Amino acid sequence: MAKKDINKEIVKTLKDKIDRSKSVLFTDYLGINSTDANILRQKMKDNDAEMVIAKNTLIKVAISETTNQKDVVKDLEGPTAAIFSYNDPISPIKTFLEFIQKKDFPKVKSAIIDNSYFSAEQVSRIKDIPSKEQILSQLVGSLKSPLSNITNVLGGVQRKFVYAINAIYKSKGGEN
Repeated sequence: MAKKDINKEIVKTLKDKIDRSKSVLFTDYLGINSTDANILRQKMKDNDAEMVIAKNTLIKVAISETTNQKDVVKDLEGPTAAIFSYNDPISPIKTFLEFIQKKDFPKVKSAIIDNSYFSAEQVSRIKDIPSKEQILSQLVGSLKSPLSNITNVLGGVQRKFVYAINAIYKSKGGEN
């Protein structure tokens, strides 16, 4: 197969991945050894994401043919890895940011999240956003709180009624 045909296949694959992704993170991968790369790939797989290393020119072609995000193209300099998030747009990015913080290497270049461009600085703030599960549990807790309070209030009325009946019973000479 000719190199030109191989490149067309790679671009086609990248376009498919971009179309299916809820977010795409672009990062430098210099400094990652093979062990760390394998660990990172597994972490991404666990988050329904995929890390792909491709030539910048092929990534640029795929981006230009699938999105209107021209800002990303200027960030694609030097070795680039793309992380495609297929389910949750934020969770794989947070996992990646935690991973590189512990290892103190590769820098984030930029990201496309829900068809919006995010610079490296904006992406770095994502690690402070609570996860989807945390937000849902906070929501359930806040919805549950008023119901618990109402239950306690209504239960208190019944308790007081029982205490009043018991007090009347005792005042009429009932057993202690």
